[in-house]
Amino acid sequence: MKKLLSILVALSLAAAAVYADETDDIMENMSKEELYEEQKTKSIDIVPKDQHLGDDKKAKVRMTFNPYYDEVRIYYTTTFSSFDQGEAMNAVLGCLQDFAKANGYTNYRYLMPPKTRNFIDKDAKPKMKYTEYFNHVQMIGKSNMKSLPKNGEGNSSEDSAE
Repeated sequence: MKKLLSILVALSLAAAAVYADETDDIMENMSKEELYEEQKTKSIDIVPKDQHLGDDKKAKVRMTFNPYYDEVRIYYTTTFSSFDQGEAMNAVLGCLQDFAKANGYTNYRYLMPPKTRNFIDKDAKPKMKYTEYFNHVQMIGKSNMKSLPKNGEGNSSEDSAE
């Protein structure tokens, strides 16, 4: 009876080990697919240091970058009364050029024409109208050039060795 019980335990442990290997393979493949989906939909929120705002001190610029598609969405938000489309365009273009230079892109193209929308923000003062100027851009031509060191002294020996 003890021999039969030990044989059954050994067989069940062997079956469990084989089954565990199969599920590990399935889980590994699922995690790669999930990783792909996560990378595809991953976006990074950026608040530029230099927002190129000009005279409008109430305005804010924020960007959302999707590295998988090289797409940037730029939002310029200000109060309804102080909105000037020319200033909005200049601020968005300045931030876009800074982003392209900082990340090694050489060009960009507009995926849709710029849009302007008005809205009332419930978190701020009641009945305060805001205007948002929106651009959807795809970055093109990521250069393979090495960036200059932060100290600005040209190429160091470490950079030239690579």
